[in-house]
Amino acid sequence: MKEEIKIAIFGLSLNVLDAIKQKIRSMYDDSLQVSWANIADPHLDILLVNDMFFSSPTIQNLVGVKKVPYLRLVNKNEKSGQIEGDKLYLPFSPSDEIRKWFKDRYLHVPVSDKTVNIVNQISKKADLTKVVPELFNERNGNVQVFDSKGNIALVNIRTQQVWIDPLRKVQGTDVSLNFTYATMQMAQSVSTFQGIELRSWVWNLLWYSDDVNIPISSNDCYKLLDWPQPNHQNERQMVFKIAACFELGASVSQVAQKTGYSKEQVAKFVSIGVLTNSLKKIALEDAKLHTEEKQSSGILRGFFGKLRKKLGL
Repeated sequence: MKEEIKIAIFGLSLNVLDAIKQKIRSMYDDSLQVSWANIADPHLDILLVNDMFFSSPTIQNLVGVKKVPYLRLVNKNEKSGQIEGDKLYLPFSPSDEIRKWFKDRYLHVPVSDKTVNIVNQISKKADLTKVVPELFNERNGNVQVFDSKGNIALVNIRTQQVWIDPLRKVQGTDVSLNFTYATMQMAQSVSTFQGIELRSWVWNLLWYSDDVNIPISSNDCYKLLDWPQPNHQNERQMVFKIAACFELGASVSQVAQKTGYSKEQVAKFVSIGVLTNSLKKIALEDAKLHTEEKQSSGILRGFFGKLRKKLGL
């Protein structure tokens, strides 16, 4: 029976994944069986991970706690095929340096202290300003969304549909939110079911979460592009009041003053709106809330009255 080495590759598109698998398999002789494993495999020998996902808690647990040998995969043509510390630059072709790295990992040669220190310095927080917009980038196709608490949902970005994991009990998320490319099998498993609308789902996921604020100036002005649809009835009055102000165009401080809600609550609304492309930044002179206030203080009250009647509030 052949000896076996288990390798997991995480966070790459299917085309890139297949190409890398072929190159890695060619570096081992026929006496060794290369098995492609899931990152949950307790007997993982090597992990190759897209650098975008390296800071996720799941990956950090593998490389920092379980000490699985790994390489961070980075797209950089000018360094193509080089290994620097814990990074392998793509695209690559099998070279003596790369063959030695994979052979040493099979022979359990320890990684350098420098690489271990890199792991310890990595923040466990993902950058939501980079992660969330990628959930609307059609080139990503089907993705699996997860956080430190586990799998959240499968998303088809091209059709703007979401299928929530039925085992997911937690409503919100946190700064560990991230995603990876879904397999064809995952996508096919939900293809006969109708998903929920992507933008509304992301908005609610963030609204019922902590620590999702991005730097927002209370004097910057924004205009509403898309009305949010909060899941819970008791949240709607606040959300719709804030949204109505931004539909006219307003700043955080103006909306807080008009609605009586805190600047923190309004800033969270703005943060989520910016992340989900539901708000756009505008110039002060385009903010009509301030203008309307000068003309008549009753206009906005009338607007709220019509809104409440329409929504049955």
